[in-house]
Amino acid sequence: MQKITIFGILYADFQYIEMKKLAFAWALALLAPAILDAQTVIPLNRESDGRYTMNASVNGVGVRTYYTPDSWYASVSSTTYMFLYENGYIADADVNGMTTVKMPNGTSTKAASFVIRNLKIGKVIVQNLPAFVVTKQTVPLLVGNSAFDCFGTVSQEGDRLIVDDRFEEDLQVASAPAEPAEEELSPAEALAQELKGHLDAKEYQQAANIFATLKEMDVLTMYSEYQYAMVLNILRRNDDCIALTNDWLDENLGKSLTLDYWMYDALGDCYARKGDKTRAIQFYEEAVAAYCRMFNTTEKEIRKSKFKDETLGYTLYDLAMQYASRDISQTYYYASLAAKSGNAAAIDYCLKSKISF
Repeated sequence: MQKITIFGILYADFQYIEMKKLAFAWALALLAPAILDAQTVIPLNRESDGRYTMNASVNGVGVRTYYTPDSWYASVSSTTYMFLYENGYIADADVNGMTTVKMPNGTSTKAASFVIRNLKIGKVIVQNLPAFVVTKQTVPLLVGNSAFDCFGTVSQEGDRLIVDDRFEEDLQVASAPAEPAEEELSPAEALAQELKGHLDAKEYQQAANIFATLKEMDVLTMYSEYQYAMVLNILRRNDDCIALTNDWLDENLGKSLTLDYWMYDALGDCYARKGDKTRAIQFYEEAVAAYCRMFNTTEKEIRKSKFKDETLGYTLYDLAMQYASRDISQTYYYASLAAKSGNAAAIDYCLKSKISF
């Protein structure tokens, strides 16, 4: 089973920094000139389950959006966040860290917080909107009335959402963005476009060749170097991947717990393929630790079945298998954790070995 893909599972890039209090005042603008009656009408689409959706885009990319008046915050599913982050629509600077969010049903959950720089709903543009990643959320984007607070009164009339502006005189009015003029691409930009095509088509050898050229041109960012390492890992170019990953960790360790996790996991993969179980165990354990820090959880919480994550389950099962020939108690321990995390291979292994989980 292929564990890593360049646009595979990547949970939120939660930098482990002290959580700052969120400021719920943000700048708002209208895309079109101010409406004379100070009302903005947002069409709602009623779904078969009775919920309402509306057309919206996050930082320029369209996202299927559900409207829930009872929700005081905006939230995205982890899958949506993965797509937005991996494709550059969410930057590292947008991420704030972990916090506790009270759900509409009264329960509380830990969630990663970030800022949506530009949320466009109909003709309304909301800037710097606080939002959260809710791992159990199934809808791509959920928006509540808080997104429209600074506009004024919000009311729903059938399949229309009516926003009454109470700040008409002070409201900043933005004109529609002009179409960007066509410019000749630089050599690096042209290569980057070609690279994306290879990655999308899973043509990893061609992608690796372009990554190598871009690295020689000294234009790779922290994130694109991570992508390069993942491509080398997929291609099983162990020595190249180890060298690049170690260089990346020397320069960028701690800047992104998500990328720290993937880099440590890649090193574990490389050493496992080389048969170096000692180093494979070392880096898989580092990967597990980074992942737990990312979600502010512990192995103890995983044992209690309070944290379930299939991505972590892959690494835990890999770690268990590296221990298999040297420490059976550790093998069973990590296999049970992997099974609790939802890893199918680990569940099968535990059942066959009669390991409780």
